[in-house]
Parts: sequence; C-alpha cells; structure tokens
Amino acid sequence: MNIVQTSCIQLLKLGTIPNHVGVIMDGNRRYAKQMKMEPTDGHIQGYQSFLNLLQWGQKLGIKEISVFAFSIENYNRQKDEVQFLMHLMKSKMDHLHKDLNFIDKNQVKVKCCGDLDILQDQELKSKLIELENQSSKYSQYKLNICFSYNFTNELDKAIQKMPKGLNKKDFFQELNSHLMVPNSPDILLRTSGETRLSNFLLYQIREKTVIHFIDKKWPELSFLDFCNMILFYRKNKI
Repeated sequence: MNIVQTSCIQLLKLGTIPNHVGVIMDGNRRYAKQMKMEPTDGHIQGYQSFLNLLQWGQKLGIKEISVFAFSIENYNRQKDEVQFLMHLMKSKMDHLHKDLNFIDKNQVKVKCCGDLDILQDQELKSKLIELENQSSKYSQYKLNICFSYNFTNELDKAIQKMPKGLNKKDFFQELNSHLMVPNSPDILLRTSGETRLSNFLLYQIREKTVIHFIDKKWPELSFLDFCNMILFYRKNKI
C-alpha cells in the first residue's frame, strides 16, 4: 500500500468498520469483452481484485470476508472456461498461501463453503481441504471461500444434518449452527451493475445487512471503491 492509501485507512479506522463483508465478485467476463481480451484474462484480472480486497480489509481490521468465488450454476458454462477456472483456483490458492504467505502471516482461518462432492477436480478439492485444515488453528481473521456453492444447496445440506421434529424456535437455532457461513454480513457488495443476490447467503442476509451495488466490474474495483463501500455502510447501517 502507498502512503495515500495508508493514510486513508487510518482515517477510516476512526469510524465504524463492518465486521463481516460479503462479496459477489461479478463481471470478469464482461470486463474481458469490454477490454477486447480473452475471457480467461478477465478472471486473472479478477484475482488481483480479490487479493486487493483481502489486503485492504486486513489493514482496515475487517474480521471476516465471504466471497462468492464459483456458483454451482457456473458448472453450466463452456467446458473450457470451467476447466480454466479450476486451474486458476488451484494456482491462485497456492499463490495466496505459499508464495505470499498471506494466510500464515495474517493468521487467517480459511473455510471452504460449498458442495465439494460436486467438484470433479480432485486435485483442487484436496487443495481446498488442505488449506482449510492448515489454517484451522487461526482465529484473527476469517475468509469464507464460497466455491461450488449456492444457498439452496447450503440450506439442503444443513437441514439434512438437523434432528427431526424440532419446534420453530429450536429449528432456526439449530439451522444457524449447521450453515456453512453462520455469521450475517454487515454489508454485501456486488459489482458489475447487477442488482440481484444470485442465491448467495440468502438466510444470512438479515434486516441489518447493508446491500451495496456498484456499476464497476469486479476487475475494475479500486481502493476508492473500497473506501466508498465503508462510507456507504456507515451512512446506511441501522
């Protein structure tokens, strides 16, 4: 981070900071089309925005970030694109963990939230589980990677694990303990100009969750956009 960004972070710290930020990282392919790039290049650029978000969030003191990395519906995309996304996920998780040492240096607990049984790439599945296990000792920050995920599947998996015959009060208390992402986000950010939640954290998004839609595509996310998100949260929080 440069001196201007560091100064902005210090100023933002003087006010209320969201504890949990949810992110729908949308617009990689449209960004690539707009820039006359290959779709795969859009996803590569999107990883840099993801990395920036983690670093800015850690500097600001945001304790939990949940990112919608790959939806179950994304398996319906072109086979070549899906295979590339699997390869990209493997290489970038290695980069984040081993090359940057981001997980260990910042004591980030990574949780892989999604139906990994659907995941056919066994190497990626093993890497995700390994990263989750290796980081389970940490508690300073939380990173929920929602991969092979949608809320319908999350709800179905949670209900399958719950005892039968619960009353209404006990049902919802028990449900929360079985969700992949148990904590409600204070703010949900979606890029690309779309104003949909796309089956992401539908139960976790409560009456106090601020929803922030911006027109920029995910690879275009800037530090100023990040600061504006924090200010938008302060202005609109209950």
